[in-house]
Amino acid sequence: MRLTGFAARTEPSTGVYLPLRGVVTAITDGTSGERLILVSLEWLGFYDQTERARALIVAATGVPTDHVMLCGTHTHCGPPVHRHAPHGCWEEPDDAFLQATFGKLAAAARRALEKQEPMTLQATTGRCGFAHSRRRPDGKGGVEWMPTLDAIHDHTVPVLVCRDAARRIRHVIFSYACHPTGGGPKLEFGGDYVGFALLELEKALGCTAAFLLGCAGDQKPYRPDPASPGFPAYSIEALHEFGRELATAVRDAIELGRTVPVTGPMHVQSRRLTLHTTVLPRDEYAAMQNHELSWFRRWAEINLRYLDRGARPPTGLGFELHVVTFGRSLALIAMAGEMSAEYGLRLVRDFSPRYAQVWPVGYANEILGYVPAERQIPEGGYEVIGSMRFLGRSGPLESGTEAKIFREVSAMLEQK
Repeated sequence: MRLTGFAARTEPSTGVYLPLRGVVTAITDGTSGERLILVSLEWLGFYDQTERARALIVAATGVPTDHVMLCGTHTHCGPPVHRHAPHGCWEEPDDAFLQATFGKLAAAARRALEKQEPMTLQATTGRCGFAHSRRRPDGKGGVEWMPTLDAIHDHTVPVLVCRDAARRIRHVIFSYACHPTGGGPKLEFGGDYVGFALLELEKALGCTAAFLLGCAGDQKPYRPDPASPGFPAYSIEALHEFGRELATAVRDAIELGRTVPVTGPMHVQSRRLTLHTTVLPRDEYAAMQNHELSWFRRWAEINLRYLDRGARPPTGLGFELHVVTFGRSLALIAMAGEMSAEYGLRLVRDFSPRYAQVWPVGYANEILGYVPAERQIPEGGYEVIGSMRFLGRSGPLESGTEAKIFREVSAMLEQK
């Protein structure tokens, strides 16, 4: 089948450089009995297949729908998943394959619950340095798609360690805020640096591992190189080295970092918001009617069709917030979007006074697309407007979106 993640890649896949995996973590609060099913799948994400996948897991486990968190690692060398593919996209989802995969995840979730053992949890944070912002300031109030550390970036590596009664590490969950697109539009299936990090970590620690992608919407792997001032398409060997570096960061955090016991009652909440895009002036759509990129032309046609019949283009987008807290020791805040790094950093800054560890997660459940920070909207760029054209939406997310999301997160944390 064709691979998903790069619209310009139209050829079918030619092989597999690293098998893709789904990992299911089941957590039950030993006191209250509250349960969480956490899925980490080496795909682009779940998108509009979220309800379908959740329904199978709920049927297999009896866990409430809102207690099933579905996370994609966002590799761009995975299978097509969108039920309704963006216009101009060459995706051809294999429905039978999707159904079979979701069935396997549901069976794994059932087995995970059946095989649960008493564990103690510890949280810590490490550091890994290859993520670079891809929004380099152009000196004119805008940005260019180039690697930079002059824009806001996030090098933190949150880690959750599960130990059995003998203090042996049995399972590790870790995160990083960096797009798994270092290999560029390869024609082979594989999980980019994430897949190799999982491989190296499981080999080194002798346990299972799962990955949750952080707020990576504007971050990408890069090694400073005068010969490659832009983002290159790295070789598989280089991706393996990125993965090895991240795995080392996780190990160092476990062995050398400050760990926090994760205690207290587990509480799971989900809340669905409606975010809105901006409707642009007619001439901004008309200016794209003859653009060289077909999806820009299609974006103009879609929105002009509404305006020309006196209607307003649709602007509402569903957005799920999924929050899991463990007393005051850990707050995991998952968001259904490609969140910019500033969201993760602000979540930690705003809510660390309440929790010993705050863990931001993006790319969860039904991903709506890019969610830039308020500060980034006037700068434009792919995350603000280019991606919205590709998806056929009316324009950038409206001003005030970041504030709306943070109000809801704060309300959820107060409600627990």
